[in-house]
Amino acid sequence: MEHSNDVRPAVLAGHGCDENGPYLLVNDRARNVQERFDVRGRTFSLRRLPTRRCVGRHDLETHLKVPCPLDVELLPDAKDTVCPACQEATGFNPSFYNTDFVSPQQRAYNAEPHIAYLAYFSPGHVKAGITGASRGIRRLLEQGARAGRIVGRFDDAYAARELEAALCAQPGIAETMRAAKKTDLLANERYDAAEAASVLDREAARLAQVEGVARAGFAPEPVQDFSPFYFGGPSPSCDDLQQPDGPDDVCGGRCVGMVGSAIVFEQGGTNFVVCLKDWESHEIELLENEVACTYDFAPQQMSLL
Repeated sequence: MEHSNDVRPAVLAGHGCDENGPYLLVNDRARNVQERFDVRGRTFSLRRLPTRRCVGRHDLETHLKVPCPLDVELLPDAKDTVCPACQEATGFNPSFYNTDFVSPQQRAYNAEPHIAYLAYFSPGHVKAGITGASRGIRRLLEQGARAGRIVGRFDDAYAARELEAALCAQPGIAETMRAAKKTDLLANERYDAAEAASVLDREAARLAQVEGVARAGFAPEPVQDFSPFYFGGPSPSCDDLQQPDGPDDVCGGRCVGMVGSAIVFEQGGTNFVVCLKDWESHEIELLENEVACTYDFAPQQMSLL
């Protein structure tokens, strides 16, 4: 996406990460197209505006995402980030197992191969989930898992859900985690790839002894460290990360990486973590090669070990 002094109207539609690194999805309202904005290594700023708009729809078969055809404005306090028409066009409900209606799009998607996984966020925070096998680890990267492992491969979503439900019924395995909690863990909890692998190995050994889990098809695969996807190498130490004080409607700096919806900006040799989850669906100004805010550096306290 090209930007200059002439800032075009845009909407922050989401985020993601793949083998090429983390990115933002930005709807260009002037041209009604959705564009990928790769973030790592770039200097830029985001300014969040009050107006919210539908982020658009996506095709469950092709995973193609497009802006809302009508550019619908959302109420400021609306819980959803999509308008009813785009929700219907997409037809996706992550809680398909708890509803009386499943859309034709979701029925087709559910019939495709699925995987179950364990996602690691800290030694005390491991969650289970499922996703279409065609997405692979991209779902874990989108969620901001620091490490993870596939623990089952299935012919459809219903069989994968059986394992997910069995896993989430066990102590210490979460089914959901808030973005704010993930950001807090990123900024304040030490991450070590060897420790993450050890925790996931320990959990796998424990879970394999549960009859309901084993019966549901629990088959753990090797642990993967996701730091290279987010940062292009090892994760920075939490001692080098801060959550900035000050205005919450502007952020910026040189991006050193992004973990889920938590973007890491460097300013003056210090890394600052900003959660963008609540920015999604807001109109934004994207300013390339500009730093529109200055964060105050707060000296870190060194822990005595």
